[in-house]
Amino acid sequence: MSIKGYKVFNPNWTCRGFQYEVGKTFKHDGNIEMCGTGFHFCQKISDCFNYYEFNSNNKVAEVEAIGHTETKGDKSVTDEIVIIKELTWHEVLDLANTGKDCTGDCNSGDCNSGNCNSGNWNSGNHNSGN
Repeated sequence: MSIKGYKVFNPNWTCRGFQYEVGKTFKHDGNIEMCGTGFHFCQKISDCFNYYEFNSNNKVAEVEAIGHTETKGDKSVTDEIVIIKELTWHEVLDLANTGKDCTGDCNSGDCNSGNCNSGNWNSGNHNSGN
């Protein structure tokens, strides 16, 4: 069974010292361990930013775990991962937010900037209302 997810990389397509490439499949030999060994990813794109800075310089990709996979909380680890495609920052924002014209992470409503806002035209973090 395969699992779709998302992974954030440094601007040079590395993560934890490992070099990745879009369109390639990577296999880890040996046991996998959450926060240890294996290829880590999140099933919800917004969860990725619990581990990486919400920074448009980073690369973000849609991935597919096709090997043995374990999930704990908001993070998964697998022994075989495919880097399906790079996402544009606009695609990342659309997937991480509901509403329209939002920037930041986990916003709902319209025209919010910052993180975890609901309502419209909020700026900052954890705001609600208009």
